[in-house]
Amino acid sequence: MKFPPSFLDEIRARVSVSEVVRKKVKLRKQGREWVGLSPFNAEKSPSFFVNDQKGFFHDFSSGKHGDGFTFLMETEGISFPEAVERLAGVAGLPMPVETGEQRESDRKRASLTQVMDWAAEQATQGRAGRGRARLSRPAGDFASRPDAFSHRLRPAGPPRPARRSCRQGRRRGGDDRGGAAHQWRGHRRPL
Repeated sequence: MKFPPSFLDEIRARVSVSEVVRKKVKLRKQGREWVGLSPFNAEKSPSFFVNDQKGFFHDFSSGKHGDGFTFLMETEGISFPEAVERLAGVAGLPMPVETGEQRESDRKRASLTQVMDWAAEQATQGRAGRGRARLSRPAGDFASRPDAFSHRLRPAGPPRPARRSCRQGRRRGGDDRGGAAHQWRGHRRPL
């Protein structure tokens, strides 16, 4: 089930991260933050910090970082929907019900993704992909890469060659030396 962002934000606003963490870790206040021993590693000096204003925890001993949902998932080994359900219960919010309209839009989105994947595959492996690869091969062999036509990852492609018009290329004084110290006629500098 997909949860609306407004519902997740409401849970974050009602339940502080320190409230969630305090059930597993003994915390003490230190300035704006809460400090405690790491629940992920056995240690003697505190390296686990919780900041309620920013809404996250960070454990320097294990490198783990996240919000209340992440903490529950890491410490108790539960999935994201189960963590949302638990924190919604703590916050006193009813769980949203998935409607038929939402299921239908999710199904359409999944089918559109499949169509885009098929089109990307055809562009790289079909007749059009071979012809396009042959045409663009001298320009850096860009189209022969398997991800060149993917809708998920759009590479920058080969760099565009710099163009100079006659007006941009003329310098005052008639010399042909380059450099930033020379002044250019017109309003543009060459690429």
